[in-house]
Amino acid sequence: MIRHFLKIFFASLVLIAIILSVTALGYIIIIDKDMVIGSIKGAETDKNEQEVMFYESSTFNYESEIGRAARNSKRFNVLLVGLENSRSDTIMLASYDTENKTADLISIPRDTYCPRNADDSPDLKKINAVYGQEGIEGLTSTVQDLLGVPLEKYIIIDYEALVACVDLLGGVEVNVPFHMQYSDPYDDPPLHIDIPEGTQILNGEQALKYVRFRKGYSNQDLGRIQAQQEFLKSALKKALGLKLPSLIKEAYSYIETNVTVTDLMSLSGDVIGFSADKISMNTLPGMETPLEGLSFYIPDEDGITSMVKDMYKSKKITDNGTTGDTETKTN
Repeated sequence: MIRHFLKIFFASLVLIAIILSVTALGYIIIIDKDMVIGSIKGAETDKNEQEVMFYESSTFNYESEIGRAARNSKRFNVLLVGLENSRSDTIMLASYDTENKTADLISIPRDTYCPRNADDSPDLKKINAVYGQEGIEGLTSTVQDLLGVPLEKYIIIDYEALVACVDLLGGVEVNVPFHMQYSDPYDDPPLHIDIPEGTQILNGEQALKYVRFRKGYSNQDLGRIQAQQEFLKSALKKALGLKLPSLIKEAYSYIETNVTVTDLMSLSGDVIGFSADKISMNTLPGMETPLEGLSFYIPDEDGITSMVKDMYKSKKITDNGTTGDTETKTN
């Protein structure tokens, strides 16, 4: 049986990650023969798929301005998705620059305006509705078009993974910005959140409620994203102090992905020297706007282009579409 390896945890916004977990690849493949893994799609590839490098996308237009810079880089992009029933509650792009050993994490608000069919109801024009209608492949393609970067790999993780992995970590320390209180008796199961303000260590169940909470922030979903990113940093630092195989083993059965063992073997040598300090947290440029009776997050196309150009900082995109070296990131 093919043994796939990836992911420490994510689940609602957690990327303990492609980059770091490859360091335990030998343990997973060689030592632990009885590991239970989740659903791994694309483990077998046909002849045409084998011709695509692990950091490329077979559906991306490399003749675009950013495409030419992407062609000359070895940046590995993967879509991270946390599900809430049939909708994607959390959508993130994790991008790892294998040459500079830096990572970028881009959070995409679930209310992002993403109309696909003119006759769709307003709620179906949000990006979090794409998964329920078009599946993970459709969502991956949509994010590729939205950001303008090569994207074919994905990881889907269930909320239960977050609970299990945070408990294995012994909890995660966060500074709760205000008293979080919320109840939804109609949720399945019913949701009741009551987390006091202040610095504290959250267990798995509390952590799940913390990353799901969104009603009390002055800027709604953007405030939630910032809280999730801070939680991620805290969890990542603590995870690096553990033996990774135990954490990976706990998360495995919750994973669905098309990242293959071959992909990870290709990455394994490129993660040496990477640390949590080399992760840049970003949110999709845009603004919240009421539209068609709902609140939407309208993407800023110029802002997205600028962010992506900066992300491919090692190969600067010039006005004529060629690339040249740069030394620093400009955000």
